[in-house]
Amino acid sequence: MRPESLPPAEYLMYVLGGKGRAQAVSTAAAWQLADRLADGPRTAASLAEEIGCDEAALASVLRVCAGLGFFESARPGEFVVTERGRALRGDQLGPMADFVGRSEQWDPWARLRDVRGDATAFQIAHGAGLYEWMARHPAAAARYDAAIDAFTRHEVGALRAAFDFATVRQVVDVGGGRGTLLAEVLDGWPHLRGILFDLPHVVERAAPALRQRFGPRVELRGGDFFGDLPEGADAYLIKRVLHNWSDARATDLLRRCAAAMAPDGRILAIEAVLSPDHRADMAATMDLEMQVLLGGRVRRKPELRRLFADAGLTIERFEPLSGGSWLVVAAR
Repeated sequence: MRPESLPPAEYLMYVLGGKGRAQAVSTAAAWQLADRLADGPRTAASLAEEIGCDEAALASVLRVCAGLGFFESARPGEFVVTERGRALRGDQLGPMADFVGRSEQWDPWARLRDVRGDATAFQIAHGAGLYEWMARHPAAAARYDAAIDAFTRHEVGALRAAFDFATVRQVVDVGGGRGTLLAEVLDGWPHLRGILFDLPHVVERAAPALRQRFGPRVELRGGDFFGDLPEGADAYLIKRVLHNWSDARATDLLRRCAAAMAPDGRILAIEAVLSPDHRADMAATMDLEMQVLLGGRVRRKPELRRLFADAGLTIERFEPLSGGSWLVVAAR
């Protein structure tokens, strides 16, 4: 029976049980179960001994995840990973699944009901804003970076199909973090040169790996993207940045990108886009997550058009990517 066809009380119970399903999947990723089952069937007892966790807890996690299709029983008492479960591997979306269930991400959701004024649920739970808190907690920051990188690698195949960089000479990744998106784009188009632009301490961490991989093709610049941006590039990538900010701040960022880019340049924004109706899709969930973590918001297409127009830009097209993401291509 589909969840939507359940009687109201049972449907409510199903929805509330989402916390257990999400945490089971996150714990499976943290325990690297998809990787450990890659070579064939294993018992809960052997996995628990290898991981050093409680066997009964592990067995419960396996049962829930098997019910969701990530694992299945090969023989009584043994589990194997399914095709769906391979998405939980460490080289796929496992780091993101792991991060979702960690206390730094999980705890603020319990404070959503306490949000008043300018303080986000994250600030209420942890006593500081997301980025400020991450800067003080390197282990959590590393998990956050790994989660973002995993999802970026997941999206990049769709981006390559949606936009041809053949005529682009130089691209700037604005607020690009560790440069995962920029690196994937540079790999796809060997003629490209790229600039990673983010806060100085972020760029400093990313520099060694990028320089080793791309040499003179990549430039690292630290700064504030509400200040001066690198000038003269043909494309400015803005991945999941606009939804972090109010309309005024997002417009300011777009205006600065428009002023910096070459006359025939393009802004390539990757954003979730809210549907016209109230479907419970990934974009709606992302909008709620912005309220929890940063106080930003996900926008609808007309809102994005107004935002870009206020910055002196025209949206040429929307292209669906994956996981609720869209590519927004804009020009002056």
